[in-house]
Amino acid sequence: MTPDANDLCVFAVKRGSIEGRIDTLYNHPKYAQVLSELTSRTSLTAFGSIIESISGGATPLRAHEDQYSSSGIKFLRIQNITPRGFDFSDVKFITENVHNGLLKRSQLASGDLLLTITGRIGTSAVVTESCLPANINQHIVRIRLKSGVDPYYLAAFLNSNIGRLLSNRGVTGTTRIALDYESIKRIPIPAIDDKELQAELVQLERNAINQFNGRIIDSNKLLSGTASFMLTKLGLSFDTSAYMLSYQTHLSDIDGRIDADYYSPRFVSFRKQIEQSAYPNASIAQISEKIVSGFAAGKQDQADDLPEDQRVPHLRPFSITPEGELSFETKKYVPKSRLKSEDYCKKNEVIFNNTNSPDLVGKTTVFDSDVLCAASNHMTRITVKEGVNPYYVAAFFNVLLSIGYWKLLCTNFNNQAGVNTDTLKRVKIPLPPKEIQDQIAAELMQRRSQANTLRKQAIKEWAEAKVQFEKELLGEI
Repeated sequence: MTPDANDLCVFAVKRGSIEGRIDTLYNHPKYAQVLSELTSRTSLTAFGSIIESISGGATPLRAHEDQYSSSGIKFLRIQNITPRGFDFSDVKFITENVHNGLLKRSQLASGDLLLTITGRIGTSAVVTESCLPANINQHIVRIRLKSGVDPYYLAAFLNSNIGRLLSNRGVTGTTRIALDYESIKRIPIPAIDDKELQAELVQLERNAINQFNGRIIDSNKLLSGTASFMLTKLGLSFDTSAYMLSYQTHLSDIDGRIDADYYSPRFVSFRKQIEQSAYPNASIAQISEKIVSGFAAGKQDQADDLPEDQRVPHLRPFSITPEGELSFETKKYVPKSRLKSEDYCKKNEVIFNNTNSPDLVGKTTVFDSDVLCAASNHMTRITVKEGVNPYYVAAFFNVLLSIGYWKLLCTNFNNQAGVNTDTLKRVKIPLPPKEIQDQIAAELMQRRSQANTLRKQAIKEWAEAKVQFEKELLGEI
């Protein structure tokens, strides 16, 4: 019988086999098995013996606006280091003064190996000229290798399943586990003298990365064109290049709110386009049978530990993907005993994320699952009237998200932003005939399906490449 993760595991280690540390994790049988397999296939070298120097990064003491900039010197964090290189989609930048101050701790150069020591422990990437100038925070270390050691091979090995396993073997701490310098130096590195095998493995890794990136690029192209497709189909545009920062509005035009963002030229212009469109328009209130907020769960409503038959998933902001899909990957639960019949999500409801960070308010999906669940009060549930396609409405809402429209409507509070129900009801939407709504919704859903297929294929192929890497390393092929 295969043991469950919660089963008690008892094992013994011979005194003579205890290596480096005596804690359970370090001497767990799974590590002994991996090390035995590696040793039987290739020679092992302690990481510390091929390291010239190692240093950690730091974060500025005070996160004031004058310490960060909009471009220039990258400030790398854990999310910027991936097994396939660097991800600069969410990179911060620091001023030259801050950069120069941090250089006293760690100065990056091309060929340096970066390794995460908290969070996604053991993720590694090699610094290239295109990354520089840059600096790192305290959750990453910079490793400079001795001459003749290939940093790309080291990164490929550390990012493999075996490498990650051996990196995590050395973690310490309880509340916040981390990898310290001495543990890094003890990581066993295989085949350091076999240059031919290293070259083969690096090439295998690069081919897998290129294939993965190609799939993701194709996937993103499909998704990035959805907004322009829908706007063009509806005869709308959102060009802000001609707008000036200074503007005025007539008192008679102020409706419901007086904040500047709500009456900015790009907001007013877009709203007028909708009102003057070739298609009829209607407010969200006019196309809806019902608009209700989700179920607000307090501490007494936490049900993660209850049996399955006594709880249901609770949809929260992360339950809607950036692409507008319903996701159950990360689940939170609420007890059935606390819910009324009206608290359950209904088929074909439009689920609108009303509260989030400003850039994410407005993520929208259609509830089309057979899973019994409730939605949090950060969600607004909209039942559209007959003759209105809920997928069309959700798609248009996501277009508004992509052009920053919901952000303009947000009110901000406690580092969060939100669009309240009254504001949502006043938003106007073009309402072409049902058959055109259906055509637009079908096209966008097909694009999303194709994009998801490419993304899943990329993930599957990447996993297969990691298995291939390990088989090559262990000489099993």
